[in-house]
Amino acid sequence: MLEVTSNTFQGKTKKNSSMEHQVWEACLNAIREKINPLAFKTWFFPIKPLSFSGSELTIEVPSQFFYEWIEENYSSFLKLALKDVIGPEAKLMYSIVMDKSQGQPVTIELPHQNAMNGDFIAASRATEARAKNSEEFEKNLARFETHLNSKYTFDTLIRGDCNSLAFAASKSVAQSPGQNAFNPLVIYGGVGLGKTHMMQAIGNSVRENRLSERVLYVSSEKFAIDFVNAIQNGKIQEFSSFYRSIDVLIIDDIQFFSGKEKTQEEIFHIFNTLHQSNKQIILSADRPIKDIKGIEDRLISRFNWGLSADIQPPDYETRKAIILSKLHQSGVNLDETVIEFIATNVTENVRELEGCIVKLLAAQSLDNREIDLQFTKSTLKDIIRHTTKRLTLDTIEKAVCSYFSITPNDLKGKSKKKEIAVGRQVAMYLSKLLTDSSLKTIGLHFGGRDHSTVIHAVNTTTKKVDTIGDERKKIEEIKKRIEILSM
Repeated sequence: MLEVTSNTFQGKTKKNSSMEHQVWEACLNAIREKINPLAFKTWFFPIKPLSFSGSELTIEVPSQFFYEWIEENYSSFLKLALKDVIGPEAKLMYSIVMDKSQGQPVTIELPHQNAMNGDFIAASRATEARAKNSEEFEKNLARFETHLNSKYTFDTLIRGDCNSLAFAASKSVAQSPGQNAFNPLVIYGGVGLGKTHMMQAIGNSVRENRLSERVLYVSSEKFAIDFVNAIQNGKIQEFSSFYRSIDVLIIDDIQFFSGKEKTQEEIFHIFNTLHQSNKQIILSADRPIKDIKGIEDRLISRFNWGLSADIQPPDYETRKAIILSKLHQSGVNLDETVIEFIATNVTENVRELEGCIVKLLAAQSLDNREIDLQFTKSTLKDIIRHTTKRLTLDTIEKAVCSYFSITPNDLKGKSKKKEIAVGRQVAMYLSKLLTDSSLKTIGLHFGGRDHSTVIHAVNTTTKKVDTIGDERKKIEEIKKRIEILSM
């Protein structure tokens, strides 16, 4: 029994620790040895001691559901611990955190017997069905599935300007899930840019570093289907309790919750419980949260509590790094011209970049041919044809040479003849205007020139186009030739 007037607490008192924390810590020590460690972490870690006066301890729980679960499943452990720590006259009060929109937190006093025996008896609400759900829930704790793909790690994720903020935030979350300012973390961007890879990398890192075992990845579609099934089978409480017990919850493609009112309501309550318990929430979407139609304002507000980070289509250097990484994983080397061809032509989708490598290797194994540029163009013609940006520096080079009646060697050489020098500047200008190639890449393509030469060419040609009508007509004519060559 704890002597409440003592300043020592048997050698375990923390400096400046309040009495309610001392009492609750003693209760936790008594309960910890009697229940499953995972269940203990799930249901007792989120509880906070609020006050201790006389023989009455007040604790705060995250929700009404949390209070009911504790009372129906762990009240016997609580009453024994309180009796041992405080004494037979002990009393317990609950403060249940409600959503702010519904008013201030509600405090509930549990019924109890007389102070002589110290028993606490909650009002009996347990039924046979609820008891069965409790048993099934405890079984789920033991056979928990994360649905993470082990190949999605930070080591296999290429960082570039296109995803630098999302990458840095994800690494931070992985190091301290639930204990950082990025909760929730929302990652948004187009299809095939690596959102799923980045989210699952967080989950895999958390598990690898043993920060938590209860990490769950789920698509919005699966969540919605499972929720409907739970309603139809009368297992909504089991469904809710499972999701509210997760330490790191990862939900992919939340835009698909649009218009699903009941599902959004369930997400709202799960979000509140997890966030109040300092559990980490990670979400992805194909657009900024504010642009998703059909999502309730209260959900949008909560999703914006943390950090939203976008992922953009990768630039040329990042695309090339992704290809090289995929080749390294496959143990294959490809000619530099093949790598540059793929990186130049597949610009919008990381998944398509990786798909190109897979298709090339598969075709090569079947045809037993060397993977050269011609073989690559033939094998990937369907993919390249359907990419959003299929314009290459080679195409621009051909169009410019055709217009000025010069050769590619002239364009890339050191000649300073007027028609060649002008053609070279125009080629660099159009390359910057019509592709997402970097200054360095453009300079290397046109004779190994540095980026300052490209900048000068772009600025010079821009001034001419802006002030001279004939120059504008010249550029438009070359653009038409480029369009024909790209078809």
